[in-house]
Amino acid sequence: MSSSGRGPRQGRPSRTPGKSTASARSARSGVRAGAGRGGAKRPDPRKKLYRRRRIAVGVLAIVVIGLLILGIVLMVKAIQGIRDDLSAPAPEPTTTQPTAPGPADGEGSGTCPTDSVQVEASTDEDEYDIDEEPQLTIEVTNGHDADCLIDVGEAQQEFVIERDGDTVWSSRYCAATSEDDEAASNPLVFPAQSSKKASLTWPRIPVDDNCRQTDEAFPAGDYALIVKLGEAESEPATFTLAEDPDAQADDEETGAAQDESEADAGDEDAAEDG
Repeated sequence: MSSSGRGPRQGRPSRTPGKSTASARSARSGVRAGAGRGGAKRPDPRKKLYRRRRIAVGVLAIVVIGLLILGIVLMVKAIQGIRDDLSAPAPEPTTTQPTAPGPADGEGSGTCPTDSVQVEASTDEDEYDIDEEPQLTIEVTNGHDADCLIDVGEAQQEFVIERDGDTVWSSRYCAATSEDDEAASNPLVFPAQSSKKASLTWPRIPVDDNCRQTDEAFPAGDYALIVKLGEAESEPATFTLAEDPDAQADDEETGAAQDESEADAGDEDAAEDG
């Protein structure tokens, strides 16, 4: 017996090392296993992502293959078309030229008879001020009963302005000259009994027949326009160039001064006689 009077120490029962540890691990494993079998299993999101990628790659591959097949088919058709074009015979060249029914007398050229071509002259106004430029017009008419050709080229046209029967200006004075007559030719088809017009502006600059400007001016008064096309010639179309208002005022002042001088001279003569 102990001298302290206490009984034997009571504590926890002793455990065999190793056995108790193994039992605890086994119990925990059993708990996890039971929880796994009894609870719901979560899906793995990475597997869904991989599956979507595989589907997208497959669809893209199908599209690429389809495009390659379509390109090959189109290429084969294009090559076949080129071969067919090369093997086909070349078409015969054809030329088209403007034609018109020939005149009644059977001329093969299709040119209108000379006596059926009529020309008429006109101006856009009857009177022009000092700063206005007249517009001269030629009207060409096919008086034939069938369509035919009339050459209305610049080499055939002429605008003539006369004053008191004298030519004071012509469109040919400054017309461009060409050694090639065909360059100035312009044959047009005129339907039967039809007309066409052409106009030019008269600059009212005095020139001689070599297109050199002269010191002479076009005075106010009446003028006549005559147009020509080949052998056809029009009747005169008259117009008037108005007088310069400033010059008219100067003339009136000069006339009044002369009248006043003459009156003064008459009064002096009468005084001397008296």
